[in-house]
Amino acid sequence: MRKLLTVMVVALMAAIGFAAPAQAATVSKPYSFAFGASTATGTVSFTDGYTASVSGVVHAASGTRTVCAVGLNGDAESDQAPCSPPAYANGPNQPWGGSMRIPLPGGVVQVGILMYDENMEPLDGVICSRGGCSHL
Repeated sequence: MRKLLTVMVVALMAAIGFAAPAQAATVSKPYSFAFGASTATGTVSFTDGYTASVSGVVHAASGTRTVCAVGLNGDAESDQAPCSPPAYANGPNQPWGGSMRIPLPGGVVQVGILMYDENMEPLDGVICSRGGCSHL
């Protein structure tokens, strides 16, 4: 699952021309995306160190939905890839969150967030940086 997320995010980075920005103070950016009526919304926060964190809510309109995140810095990915608990159709929204760390200059530069179905097949996602989030 993390490998698929990383492959998708790296492909997007190559398509848009990845360049690591200079570190700045802590920056938080909202994210929001949907697959049909299933949604994921929340915030990604980049620190002035090596870490980034993600928090949010997952809503499943059909099936089962899980959201996972991975931190990226060039070819490096975070050891941690926090995932939400499963959100089920007609069930409660699932809050989730976690942090990622990359002990390299620049730390976590981007965070990829993907929504998966009950078979852990990717459905949709975003990639976020200090400048904001873009749909995959």
